[in-house]
Amino acid sequence: MLYNIAIKTFVILRACALFAYAFLLLIHFVLKDHFQFLQIFFYAFPLPILVFIGSIIAILFYKPKAYFIFFICLTLGLTGVWFNKAYIFPKTVAVQEDATSVIFWNAADKATIPMEILFKNIKKIQPDILALVETEHATEEDVLELSRAFPNYQFRILDGFMMIGVKGHIEDINYMNEAYSYDINFVKIQRQNGSMMLAVVDTFQSPIMDKRETLETVLQLITDKNTDLIVGDFNTPYESVHFRNYEDDYNSFRDYGQGFSATWPFGIPLLEIDQIYAAKSLTPILLEKFYYKVSDHAMLVGYFK
Repeated sequence: MLYNIAIKTFVILRACALFAYAFLLLIHFVLKDHFQFLQIFFYAFPLPILVFIGSIIAILFYKPKAYFIFFICLTLGLTGVWFNKAYIFPKTVAVQEDATSVIFWNAADKATIPMEILFKNIKKIQPDILALVETEHATEEDVLELSRAFPNYQFRILDGFMMIGVKGHIEDINYMNEAYSYDINFVKIQRQNGSMMLAVVDTFQSPIMDKRETLETVLQLITDKNTDLIVGDFNTPYESVHFRNYEDDYNSFRDYGQGFSATWPFGIPLLEIDQIYAAKSLTPILLEKFYYKVSDHAMLVGYFK
């Protein structure tokens, strides 16, 4: 009798697992985060997680054999879809000498900002713009140290726990925020080849917040400011339907990347939540990513003309 109960329980659990998996696939490929009540599932179960779950369910369906083969094929197919969407084969890209470069990095709110890493990358890349978020513990001494080492840059600590470094002159800074939603610093930059409006964005991390409202508000503010370049940690995967409106007036750098497009977490190509967008008047050339153990976010380096 206990054996029969165990068999029935297993069958019920297996059916529930199958239903839940079908529901998650429907959300990922069709429903996405069009509706707020679905976004927690859409964000929590990216395609790599769904591939892993599929492989577990395949084990549950080891009998009958036809079901097992079906789930193995499904898992392999999903793996192929994920790899095709998430991996950009590296290629040689010529970056012109007059191209503009920008570094964006979520420095992960450590007790001190990673000065050694910043020094190394500024020396190596010589970016025109350096933008950091989650720099709560940055100090004026840090700014002074950077300014002494790189006198042709202007560095500033910004509201919202951000930092900016510009090879040129910072003309104006306008900070806008909404609690538990977003922080944006609009920085007007004067460079040798003209002025540029930069938006440094950090949106609130919460699976239950209304991402539609937040991203639409951010886009409206960015549009109103005639922003040329957007860098930020949006805490929202690039696959979100709410990013599609950004593509009307801005080009994403993600298609100009190399290797896996994911930017979080460190070491696992899971979610692409850090973004660089450029106005249509600018042309992206290359997006590189570098990973350091002090942060679970990739450092983004973008080149454009």
